[in-house]
Amino acid sequence: MYAVESEKIMGIEIFLIIAILTIITVLCLYRFIGISKCVGEEKYSYKRKTIRVKYDEINLYGQALIPKKDNMQSKFPTVIYAHGADSNYKSDIITLKSLAKSGIACYTFDFYGWTKRSTGPKGRYWFRKVPREGDNSYEQKVLQQVEDLNAVIEAVKEFSFVDEKQMYLLGSSMGGATVAAASVTHTQDIKGIILQYPAMNLVPEAMCAESAYDVHKYGNPVLLLQGTCDEIVPEAMSAQLSAYYSQQCKYIIYPGQPHVFSGKYKVIAAEEIYNFILSSKHEM
Repeated sequence: MYAVESEKIMGIEIFLIIAILTIITVLCLYRFIGISKCVGEEKYSYKRKTIRVKYDEINLYGQALIPKKDNMQSKFPTVIYAHGADSNYKSDIITLKSLAKSGIACYTFDFYGWTKRSTGPKGRYWFRKVPREGDNSYEQKVLQQVEDLNAVIEAVKEFSFVDEKQMYLLGSSMGGATVAAASVTHTQDIKGIILQYPAMNLVPEAMCAESAYDVHKYGNPVLLLQGTCDEIVPEAMSAQLSAYYSQQCKYIIYPGQPHVFSGKYKVIAAEEIYNFILSSKHEM
């Protein structure tokens, strides 16, 4: 009898331990990764579709997140996402899922050089073979990524689900610097850009009036998101960029956030991005 009761107690203890560990795991995932949610007034389902973009000798891997509602064919406002260094198309998938669930299509891709999925004449992972220090190596990589992004912009215009009058660029870290540099020639076809903790030190000429990459040449709204505890992109750098953009830039600072937003701030950032796109749409 005592043995049976002991086994029952042990079973309950094991169950409680598993339950507690599950709760802790979920909370940690929410804290450090975030959970995608609809951030708009209407909720959509969405489908994912692999779409490659080819130009010159380069073949870029990408995925589209396409909203669906009532089985109707529609054209949607569309965000093109540019990932950061040593990363890939999945790096901010939580935010992109939130946007897709809110009726905004997204296209996210691997820059050539960081992964095995995007290929070209220099081979896979070729960025990782370039010295990380000296010889302006990262600046060279950003300029290569600008070429990739320009090709993607032209390709995305032709996607059947894209409202080409409502196209936006979203970039994080090195991808943010790439977006800022690429946007200078896209005032006519990119409605707005969103920069998350952009590593502008990689493109020093972006805030130089005589440069081909002078960000002042982009004439549409800019949303700039930055954490106060960013160990890679100092808050002062984004503040300087915001001042350089002047009145066309909305600058939002998240207290205590590191280089990559986490937990509730990932949701808050997605809401800001959605509202930015919504307000830009109404300015047509």
